[in-house]
Amino acid sequence: MEERHKKILKKKYKDLTRDLRPDDIMDHLIQEDVFDFNDIELVRAQKVNKLQVEKLLSILLTRGPRAFGVFLESIEERYPWLHKDLKKADEESARQPQQPAPKQDENTSTSDARQPFQETEKPSPNQPLIPEEQTCVKRPPQPGTQTREKAVVQGTAGGSEPPLTDEEKVTRKMGNMQLSNQHTRFEVPPKVDSNRVTEKQLNVLAGKLGHEWENLAIHLDLSKADVDRFKADNPYNTRSQIFSMLMAWRARRGGAATVGTLIRSLEDFGVGLDFKFLTQTS
Repeated sequence: MEERHKKILKKKYKDLTRDLRPDDIMDHLIQEDVFDFNDIELVRAQKVNKLQVEKLLSILLTRGPRAFGVFLESIEERYPWLHKDLKKADEESARQPQQPAPKQDENTSTSDARQPFQETEKPSPNQPLIPEEQTCVKRPPQPGTQTREKAVVQGTAGGSEPPLTDEEKVTRKMGNMQLSNQHTRFEVPPKVDSNRVTEKQLNVLAGKLGHEWENLAIHLDLSKADVDRFKADNPYNTRSQIFSMLMAWRARRGGAATVGTLIRSLEDFGVGLDFKFLTQTS
């Protein structure tokens, strides 16, 4: 993928993670040979929609020059607003003059720039073998540069770390979310723990949940058929779809649909909200 296309996707990161659902576009990415089935498994292995989009983008950034155009085709029908923004950004970046390549040092030839070291003559059959590190004459480092090994050593000594790739950043973020969920669980006041959740509370909660609600529905023991019904009954209104899902859960759990049960289920799924609004009785 071209560098300018990578920059466009990174600038639109917030919009993409908020609106995009990977399952809507992955069939097209496979059909156009940009993704394979292993990529699909990696994306679907993420628990919530936001992490699935992050994984999809991190894989997409590593693909060839066709990847951005195929991605635009995949979102054109279902996500016309995203398609319009990305296409406009692509056209604007195409009109901008390209940055000139950095000039090469006059004292460094093209072959030297490609070769990290210069090999010595091969030893004769009767000559004793010399360790590999002694058979090479390493070029001295250029001013202002350092090897990755040296950077790692210096970073460890100074308390910092070497730069992370996009995929490493996503992996670390997932780990932090899991640790956070393990150690910062919301304490439900005992006086409201066993109270049955009200329609008013569920309506407020519906406005705080995002596009990962479909996976949450499965986590709450609802079925894919239930999800499809909620969407069909409330087209173009995500909040109403979510509210219908929560009300269906409340109806099926009956007296067990308590404030404490709901909060603990949401935390187990990975919803990071301040649940005080569910504990307010007035």
